[in-house]
Amino acid sequence: MAAAPFLKHWRTTFERVEKFVSPIYFTDCNLRGRLFGDSCPVTLSSFLTRERLPYEEAVQKNFCPAQVGDSFGPTWVTPSLEKPRPSHSCSPKPRLIVLGPGLLYGRE
Repeated sequence: MAAAPFLKHWRTTFERVEKFVSPIYFTDCNLRGRLFGDSCPVTLSSFLTRERLPYEEAVQKNFCPAQVGDSFGPTWVTPSLEKPRPSHSCSPKPRLIVLGPGLLYGRE
């Protein structure tokens, strides 16, 4: 009975998997590079409300600075987030992930 290719060439397979998740090699096309990419500092501000607000009214509210790990209230409130334009140029593509029914506003 022939051995499975993984067992036969385990060192080659291990090296390929290691490079696929490596923070050093092939970061433009490996799994780590696709998931995390480059990072850019960002600041967010938020406020909570029980009702949905139109954009014009929401941008007039007082936003408080948000920190990593902040909780945005119970499920019946709507968190609104504000992301100001960066004061410096940032080369990575901006990505923002909002979990839940949050609204994101930007002031021009």
